[in-house]
Amino acid sequence: MRPSPATACKLDHEDKRLNIIRGFYGASLFLAIAFSCGTFNPREAHAAGAPESCEASEHGISPGAPDNTAAFKKMLTECAGKQIRLTHGTYTFSPAGYDNGLYIQSGTSIVGDGAEGDAGTVMRIADTGNFASFLWISDASNVSIHGIRFEGTTYESGCTKHLDYGHAITIHSGAGAHAPVETIKITGNQFHNFNGQSWITITAQERSPGVGAHSEIAISKNVFLSDANLRGGCAATGGIGYPVYMVWLHGSDESGDGMIENVSVSSNTFQAAYVKGAVVLWSDTAHIEIQNNTISDAGLRLPPAPQTELGRYAITIYNSAHEKPGHWPDTISVVGNTIVNPVSAGVYVAGARNLEISRNRISGQSDRYDGTLPKGAIALNHAENVRALEGNELVNNYFGIALVATDAPTKNNHVTPAAGGMRTKIWRGEHTPPEIER
Repeated sequence: MRPSPATACKLDHEDKRLNIIRGFYGASLFLAIAFSCGTFNPREAHAAGAPESCEASEHGISPGAPDNTAAFKKMLTECAGKQIRLTHGTYTFSPAGYDNGLYIQSGTSIVGDGAEGDAGTVMRIADTGNFASFLWISDASNVSIHGIRFEGTTYESGCTKHLDYGHAITIHSGAGAHAPVETIKITGNQFHNFNGQSWITITAQERSPGVGAHSEIAISKNVFLSDANLRGGCAATGGIGYPVYMVWLHGSDESGDGMIENVSVSSNTFQAAYVKGAVVLWSDTAHIEIQNNTISDAGLRLPPAPQTELGRYAITIYNSAHEKPGHWPDTISVVGNTIVNPVSAGVYVAGARNLEISRNRISGQSDRYDGTLPKGAIALNHAENVRALEGNELVNNYFGIALVATDAPTKNNHVTPAAGGMRTKIWRGEHTPPEIER
């Protein structure tokens, strides 16, 4: 077992309003794991005579096998750069305790028969163990994953022991890599009950060439499902210092070397009741689109903790670098999303610039505790150059729009608060009382 490189999180209370979570798990989230096990060379020559398409059944991989892990790892090498076909059925992977995971080389696509129904393709992790990340796309490009249902394990993620396992897919750019990670497509899949701190994770290490510098990284038309059978994680017990999201983007906190760019998170469905939220963008992220997603119940079924910061945001955009040189999230579009019953906020921003937040439909925000951090259907905390905050339909939220030290127009939105709630709550400065419109 390898300890997580993540550091303990704590909440700094030096300022009532400007307080932002510090010490988050940054771009180094998985680095100790990634580099301890090594990665394949994406330029490695293909096996002689390798077919253009590889059928899993011809490589010893079977829906009836108790453990396909070794056979699939071998297949990923033998079929590097090819299309790997997994016909319908449930393929079981049985790690013995903690395992690093399986690495995909450049040019490889993994295609199933669909993510739904009895005729679909299921990749299931048994309760014998857990992977740091089931699949890794590490310093590899031109990879696609489509038409598969991924089932997480109930085996502990290690979060109570300061270990970090339980992720589904990780896209990673490492220090010293020869080129950015480019052209990744994760489409038409289902993800069910992964217990890591994130499910699909995109990270870039300091001094890495980054992810998506010249092409699109697409996470689209997937379904993310959390339910009452989700076990083995710390979403319910970790407090605000332990964020848990289904899609997680984190570049370097240390500088602009290690950017994540040109990511599209679009047309996905998130059922997020048993995690903290759906999508989070940390520092050194830019040109990101979060569009046309449906997000339900972010954090709603986690245990209540009255008069505390819950951190249950459907979409979060957050400057995790703080005083470090890493860049604020920049040029972010949050457009056309439908968000229902987010506990703390539908869209929460803390330290970001060049934002468009438009044509979203957000209802059911309920967290009233804003003694430290603002809450609302849309809550903006030190956001710069909000280019558009308009056309949003905000209905039955306790707080409609909350602004802290953020200059943004609020009139061009339809806001109807819940009974006793507020249309807007605006702090113009750090030490001035809020302006409230009911």
